[in-house]
Amino acid sequence: MSMVRTISIVGLLLFSLAADAAMVLGPGSASCVTWNGDRQRNESHSQLNQAWVLGFVTAYNLYKPASQDSSPRPMDSRAMMVWVDNYCDANPLKDIFDAAQALIEDLEGRAP
Repeated sequence: MSMVRTISIVGLLLFSLAADAAMVLGPGSASCVTWNGDRQRNESHSQLNQAWVLGFVTAYNLYKPASQDSSPRPMDSRAMMVWVDNYCDANPLKDIFDAAQALIEDLEGRAP
């Protein structure tokens, strides 16, 4: 089964299960336990998870409300992945979406 098809099916399942909740598509809905396991085993899913986090942060920067005049402070992608590793170690019951949101909040709180 292709990755695009798998992601589409997961998205449809999420939509049917949580119509009132914010929709999280793709790897963002995976647990921190999945994140940690994939990273430790260097699974190909780890790269997909990492790309999802980077895309989420990028999309936030692009589409955040105009009233917010500051962008998250720069952090290289490797440092972001270590940040998410640490978040997921401390919060195994959360998901990758939660980690990405917390990362953005941390980046916004950093001094320029």
